[in-house]
Amino acid sequence: MKGSVFRLLLLVALLAAITQAQAMRADAGTPVLLAAGALLLCGLFAGKVAKGLGLPRLTGYLLVGVAVGPYALGFIPGAGVKGLELVKGLAVSLIALVAGTELHLGLLRRVGARVALLCAAVCGATFVVCFGATFALKPFLPFLAPLTLPQALAVSALLSTVMVSFSPTVTIAIVQETSAKGSFTEFLMALVIIGDLFVMVAFGLAAGITRATFGDGLDVAALVG
Repeated sequence: MKGSVFRLLLLVALLAAITQAQAMRADAGTPVLLAAGALLLCGLFAGKVAKGLGLPRLTGYLLVGVAVGPYALGFIPGAGVKGLELVKGLAVSLIALVAGTELHLGLLRRVGARVALLCAAVCGATFVVCFGATFALKPFLPFLAPLTLPQALAVSALLSTVMVSFSPTVTIAIVQETSAKGSFTEFLMALVIIGDLFVMVAFGLAAGITRATFGDGLDVAALVG
């Protein structure tokens, strides 16, 4: 682990030097390539450090991303992060595909009904709590305060569906890293994936209702299509 810590610190120092050098130049260079390379290398070493500390590699990825990003140390420029939209899109697509492969007919037959019931209960209860809290805080939230009552209700519902969302990314990463297997893992994966399907449908409905309250109309065909 000491070697990984040393390499990570060396890489961060190198990023700091590059950032300072770019600040002295009129041409900022290639922020997208810098961001991609730096994030990959930092993530690699940070993951090893986290594993050495007994934490999931994902913890190291997240922490080093925050540290070197444009809102902390600023070693990775904002333009570089924005330039990685294609990479993020591909990553999300791959995660969705991997999550889909975890569901099979036999698993759905065994736990499908229980998972659906649990998802409905968890999502419903969480939505009600988040919706109530968001709407109650309307006078204190600058993006809700000036809205009419129907608009505030719709936006609160939209925000609540986002708060309810599960995280297949984190679940899959931890399950694969720990090589977890068994009935509990199967149930957990099914819960996360089916729960996200619930959330996506709810988000689509909430987004359509929100557009309608702001005068854009509710296109049902586009919403369900």
